[in-house]
Amino acid sequence: HLDLDALLVDLERDKAQLKEIHRSASEITPDRDAKLEQLKQLIAAKVQCPTTNRCRKQNRKVLVFTAFADTADYLYDNLYTWATQTLNIQCAVVTGSKNRTSFEVGGRDFNEILTNFSPISKDREKLRSEDNEAQDPHSTIDNEQEIDLLVATDCISEGQNLQDCDYLINYDIHWNPVRIIQRFGRIDRIGSRNAKIQLVNFWPTPELDEYINLKPRVEARMALVNLTATGDDDLLSLENRDDSLEQVWTHSDEQLRRMQTEILDFEDVEEQLNLNQFTLDDFRAQLLNYLRKYEPDLKNEPLGLYAVTKSETLSENSVNIDPGVIFCLRQVGEGQENEKLNPIYPYYLVHVSDEGKVSTGFTNPKRILEHFSALCIGKECPKQDLCDWFNTETANGSEMTFYKMLIDETLESIRYHYNEKLNTEFRANSKFLIPTADEQIGDTTEFELITWLVITEYGD
Repeated sequence: HLDLDALLVDLERDKAQLKEIHRSASEITPDRDAKLEQLKQLIAAKVQCPTTNRCRKQNRKVLVFTAFADTADYLYDNLYTWATQTLNIQCAVVTGSKNRTSFEVGGRDFNEILTNFSPISKDREKLRSEDNEAQDPHSTIDNEQEIDLLVATDCISEGQNLQDCDYLINYDIHWNPVRIIQRFGRIDRIGSRNAKIQLVNFWPTPELDEYINLKPRVEARMALVNLTATGDDDLLSLENRDDSLEQVWTHSDEQLRRMQTEILDFEDVEEQLNLNQFTLDDFRAQLLNYLRKYEPDLKNEPLGLYAVTKSETLSENSVNIDPGVIFCLRQVGEGQENEKLNPIYPYYLVHVSDEGKVSTGFTNPKRILEHFSALCIGKECPKQDLCDWFNTETANGSEMTFYKMLIDETLESIRYHYNEKLNTEFRANSKFLIPTADEQIGDTTEFELITWLVITEYGD
């Protein structure tokens, strides 16, 4: 089924382009590496002007993180001689698969390197005594020297006590902000004797970041992590959280537009196929902001709050939001397995038109939330003419037959699409665990009406 002639032409073109990339990259030697030079300046400044910890001991230790073993080896190869001869410090590299140190004898064991880098937090004195008692001839933990410069990959980003160090450098920024928090957690730990600790981040150059858009993505995701946690976890942009959230919303929409026209990269397919879950983060952030702002007012409000707004056409993509109702329902009872079928379980969002047709079902909450946001964000006060219209239509809420009909259609849609998706998942995924009979949505499944938005074409 392949067009072999065209394939060979494409492969030759790829080969030529890769050769050109390789040729261009080969011209970038360490003596022309401005980023490496900047790293040297930071390390030299730290070593030559060390901080003083609470024990009045000078602290010259620097921990450098990078995501890639090749980068870690490159840094060590180009820092080793300079660090030992110019700065007179010992250094090491840990990548998980290969570890090296400037100690002349031994000291290449993973745990020994970390112990010699952070001897106080790793209880080196105690370990040395135990080795002497055991008379272990292979141990190098009794070495009096300490490692002051450690280059490492994320193989040590979890579970290591390295709080003797007070200065951490991210030579490259991981796309996942949780990984950045884990890295910083190596030195930001209970038991640290340092009065202050410092984190330094290397961001991509403006030209590169314009292409990969890393800085806005990571700062925005960090803002979301911070927003949903304690409020003190943002290591990157505490001052510009709102701007960062706005950036991730824009980026999410751009990703979706690209997925409509571009072929998926199989290396990123898992992340991209899970994009629907990620792109709901912006709405969660909006909701959390709203709840924090109005929590005292909402605590005593009953379920079933509603609002009335006017139907609009989204100018951005000429999508018309049909008059009708957006219902938010919550499933009553247990049903944890339903999370695999509904990304916002136990809540179900459905947009039903005035004609009783479901415009968007619960399986696409992002589209409904986009419409909800377009109709409501920025509207702080109710419109009196819309309220008057609704009160007239429902006889001040005493005649709700029409809206009961719409909610019946909504429940029928949830049941139908739930069973349809359940069967699809079961056929497509042999490891899919079918919810129990009590968990599955059927005619007797109970729902609570949380809130609803009336969308009308009437009014000014």
